[in-house]
Amino acid sequence: MATMIEFSRTGDVSSPRSLRLRYLGLAFFWACSMLTFRSAILLTGNADTPEFNTLVVVVSFLANMTTLFSISALVERTPENLAKFSPWLFCGAIIAGIALIHLAGANFEGGGLVAALVAGSALAGVGYGYFWGSWADVLGRMHPSRTVLYAPAAFFLTTVLFLGISLAASLAAVPPVLLMAPLPVISLLCLTRCRADDACEPEPQAEGRRYLTALTSLVPLIIATLVFSCLFGFMWETAVLSVDSATDAHGFPLVLNLVAALGLFIFVIASRRHINLSWTYQLLIPISIVLFAVVPFFWTVHPVILNAIMSAIYGVFDVIIWYMVAATAYDFAVSGFVVGGLVRALSILARLIGIGIGYLVMLVPEVASGAIVGVCIAAVYLLVMLLWFLWHSAKHPSFEVPEDDDDAEPAPSLTGPAIVYGCVNLGSKPTASENDADGTSSAESAEIDSANAEAAMANATTDAAGTEKESPADDAPDEAVFALIAEDYGLTRREAEVLPYLARGRSAKVIAEALFVSESTIRTHTRRIFEKTCIHSKQELIDLVDKY
Repeated sequence: MATMIEFSRTGDVSSPRSLRLRYLGLAFFWACSMLTFRSAILLTGNADTPEFNTLVVVVSFLANMTTLFSISALVERTPENLAKFSPWLFCGAIIAGIALIHLAGANFEGGGLVAALVAGSALAGVGYGYFWGSWADVLGRMHPSRTVLYAPAAFFLTTVLFLGISLAASLAAVPPVLLMAPLPVISLLCLTRCRADDACEPEPQAEGRRYLTALTSLVPLIIATLVFSCLFGFMWETAVLSVDSATDAHGFPLVLNLVAALGLFIFVIASRRHINLSWTYQLLIPISIVLFAVVPFFWTVHPVILNAIMSAIYGVFDVIIWYMVAATAYDFAVSGFVVGGLVRALSILARLIGIGIGYLVMLVPEVASGAIVGVCIAAVYLLVMLLWFLWHSAKHPSFEVPEDDDDAEPAPSLTGPAIVYGCVNLGSKPTASENDADGTSSAESAEIDSANAEAAMANATTDAAGTEKESPADDAPDEAVFALIAEDYGLTRREAEVLPYLARGRSAKVIAEALFVSESTIRTHTRRIFEKTCIHSKQELIDLVDKY
């Protein structure tokens, strides 16, 4: 648990040398997957139709989702299982898949064409699923104050690669498969280097309760993911079928995605990474409400423009998913592959549902207009309900941190770390029966607990002069005390980082500056620390530290 409050390597991002370009390697796999899923660049000859483009997307997504679910199930039980998979096998699957998709139209017809497209799409989808989960796992071991920069930067590089390869394939007549094949290789080389960097990070904990808590904290994001993914799939499919060309449907969206990516990256840089992307997706909801409100009036004349707006919105939302998945994996010390894999798989499932709805709507041109109006009304309703849910959750938290600590009642006497104010501690010590099951007697457990408590008290020091230190790391003996509190009360990594600052009376602004996050993020962590420890003021927190 002591690693939770080590700032020297994971938390300090003030030096540019702490940022590594190899962490942008996910952009190469991301661009390759987008070129496969959201473009007709690989389809030639008889395969270059909106129907076959939809087939490629659906089969790829199904294979992607299946891979994420399957590997996540193995990694959740035993995190070491991820290392047993050969990354080069999945890289080869991507290259073989996109090559087969590209060659299918010129070499097959009828049933052979369908079989070749299905096989190629499945191979590519399996590879993309592994890469998505693996990059989520790598970013999940990185401090979120770095991820908040890497995710937008990777998105920007992705859009540059997407647009550059699309233009090169169309203007220079270069076979797109030759341009795309190096992308997964570059991404894998970067992934290997990043995994080597993270070799000294603590391994994810294989505890079902940890994963359940981590996923529970992502419920608002998961709900938003289901809604946005379904609407994006619907908008994409109806745009492709309305103009009867996947290539035409993706022209303007490519440019708008690049603009959105550049704007988001500049915004993060301008905020000096003191921004919490976990709430920014709420800003996308009003824009989406307006978009679907005007769709019935402009669909017949501007379907590509409407699709471009939705594509840019979903691109930004994808960045938020990357960040929140990685931050949650870091906070709860769980595998990013599992958390990211489940969120991504649900996103893919919702997108497939949206694509299916869009296909059915456009299947009968005579009723398409009325069906689109009905879907848009339902979309606006869902988005309004989602916005209200998020607003209500933010305005009415289950526990409020008092504004004035001096008015708070004094803390009552504590009888031990396991129970405070009648709240059962998540990290309390095993019971006698549990100790017996592990082969450890109650007497031995008591001796161990006593020894741990004595060691913690021996390491704890009191600043008699009452002077404040600039960093928790400066007071090394106290680290054992804070680590014990964090472990006993089930604090996440970032909550454990904030704890020493709070115990020394630091303000939210000072803590935010020290940890490279926003003040609102610090207040959220403070509220959760108070909630988990069942205290109501900073003075009570100081008393709790004294008790330890």
